[in-house]
Amino acid sequence: MFGKMLGIAVCLTAVITQVGAQGLSIGLDGGLQGMQYRLPDGADKLLPGGSLDLLYTFRLKGPWNLITGLTAGVYRTQATLPDGFAFNNYQVDDEGSAFQYSMKTEGYKETQRFFAAGIPLLLQYHSAGARMQWYVNGGGKILLPSTANIAISARQLTLSGYYPDYNIYVSNLPQHGFGVLNNWKTSATADLKPSAVLSAATGLSFPLGNGMRLYTGLYVDYGLTTLKGRNDSLPLVTYSPAGISGIKESSVLKMSNTGQSTLFAIGLQVRISLGKVRSKPSVRPAPSAPRAKKPELPAPVDSTISDDDTAFIQKPVIFGAMDETAIPEIDQEHLDDVADILKQHPKIRISLVGHICNSETEKEDPRIGLTRAKAVAAYLQAKGIDRKRMDISSVNISDPVEPNHPAANYQKRCVVIKME
Repeated sequence: MFGKMLGIAVCLTAVITQVGAQGLSIGLDGGLQGMQYRLPDGADKLLPGGSLDLLYTFRLKGPWNLITGLTAGVYRTQATLPDGFAFNNYQVDDEGSAFQYSMKTEGYKETQRFFAAGIPLLLQYHSAGARMQWYVNGGGKILLPSTANIAISARQLTLSGYYPDYNIYVSNLPQHGFGVLNNWKTSATADLKPSAVLSAATGLSFPLGNGMRLYTGLYVDYGLTTLKGRNDSLPLVTYSPAGISGIKESSVLKMSNTGQSTLFAIGLQVRISLGKVRSKPSVRPAPSAPRAKKPELPAPVDSTISDDDTAFIQKPVIFGAMDETAIPEIDQEHLDDVADILKQHPKIRISLVGHICNSETEKEDPRIGLTRAKAVAAYLQAKGIDRKRMDISSVNISDPVEPNHPAANYQKRCVVIKME
């Protein structure tokens, strides 16, 4: 199990290093977590459990994010059997004689526990705004469980046998495996296999400062495939000719008439987003010979700046909501990195052009575009960028409204940054 988790961690870290995660978050989920299955003549219920999450967020278009990472959780289930119910099966004694083995239980209980690593892949929608936001996550998870450890107890077990060939009923030969056990306790294990799980969550997030946000909400996980091993078909108790104390318990999970076991979890989640994960830009030495730039990017004034940093600077600042002029927190993190790049390249000048975009029912004041551009300039100036390095202007008419694509209008309420 440890080898699987280590391999997953290494692979995931390599992927994140290559693509550049937008945000790192640490979360804790707590609630009822365990297996659910059909147990004839018995009952099962979920017990409290929890998970620790290490997640990475990749920003997509508009209000959409992609979330992946690693989770590690503990899952618990309790199974009980009715008092006085007999479980019968045919077994063979040490003399080779077949007999019907019977077990009656009083106060029988199993507590099944296992640990599992998970790899989630979730699509997130979040509302706009720098203050409180609403979010909803949906997607799937691959669950990699450990072996289940099972604690078993019963107030009383009554073990008896019936030999049909001799028409003999045996109930009080404890030295030969037939008799009564009081206050019985033992343990067992059960192998589990990987499972596919549907995952969903919803709640609210709040700013904590320094690019951090607190997420609180509800989560639910629902297993699509069984956790139970395919070859599990054993009697609840295996007869021991050496005496009743030598019987071997196999757990209700391994009985042939127990239904398929699937994961289910529901509860509360708390997550802290630590802000954008992005390495600081590095200055490349001037190339010995000129090389062609990407056709969509203008040639920068400072030839030492990389194409990636050029593209990063010219990424628009998206305001999104109608009449919004406060820089969203996620774009504040972006502008912090833009300021770092500009400090390393003092010859670069930029132009800030504010845009507006009306909706089908509302119109933005044309002056909003200029206010947005000034807000970006003020933010960069506060981060140490000389105001003289920035030209500010706006487009005084609305960008074309696309009635069938609201997300496109969302992105047009922005400030476009260009290098001069």
